[in-house]
Amino acid sequence: MANRKSPVPPVRPVQRETVIEMVARRVESLVRSGDLSRGSRLPSEPRLAEMLQVSRASLREALKGLVFIGLLKARPGDGTYLQPSLTSMASRHLQWMLLLEEIKYLELYELREILEPAAAALAARRATPDDLEQMQAALSGMKRTTNDPESFIRYEMEFHNAITRASKNGAMQSTMQMMYGALSEGRHRVLPLVQNMAHHCARHENMFLLIAKRDATGARHAVIADVKYAESLLQENLQKLQNQKGESSKGTKMSLKAAKKSSRKTATRKVKLKQDLLETVDE
Repeated sequence: MANRKSPVPPVRPVQRETVIEMVARRVESLVRSGDLSRGSRLPSEPRLAEMLQVSRASLREALKGLVFIGLLKARPGDGTYLQPSLTSMASRHLQWMLLLEEIKYLELYELREILEPAAAALAARRATPDDLEQMQAALSGMKRTTNDPESFIRYEMEFHNAITRASKNGAMQSTMQMMYGALSEGRHRVLPLVQNMAHHCARHENMFLLIAKRDATGARHAVIADVKYAESLLQENLQKLQNQKGESSKGTKMSLKAAKKSSRKTATRKVKLKQDLLETVDE
């Protein structure tokens, strides 16, 4: 009996690496080898092109792309530097993921509810006098700017960032900063929904006092309550947007229905006019 031949697997097209990907990978290798470190200046364009084995034109375009996504920073007349921190780049990616609905605002708030209370508990154990001073300064700024939404949001974000810095956990701090940057638009949308700014400030003051008293459990619960309140405002905002979208869609449907009805009436009038003309000719 003849041996049956195994089916030949389909040939998959080879995915070619883009110039940006290639340059990014080779810059990464320079970091791994210790030739570059965060915040350090890249070699001159001719030297870097030689090191990476790419043309200067390709390198120039790739560097522009890496500057745009936030991996590198260009200083006119000085050169190109590796970013000292990639938090802003990751925050921008999160913002695009929200914009493209790859992730949802409420999902980020769920993540906040996991990380932020833990950061507050760590801050209650590890905060230095300087950390507490930064929290107090941000809190004072919030109280002064309750009638200035833009400034109030800036001080509120400084307050929460001060807590994450006090946790002394770099991974947690970077993650929280990325989320705060991505949620900035949402903060601007929900702030008008806060019914009592004095109570809102009081919640934050309570968090500060519990951290200052080294009450890790109390600080954790206070932050959970604050995040849940913020989440309820976001849900209210999203529901209003959904209702507006529904009303807009309903209005569009009614307009289309009215247009169709008007079109039918016009067609009926044209038929009647034609009949009247024919009758006139017959007479």
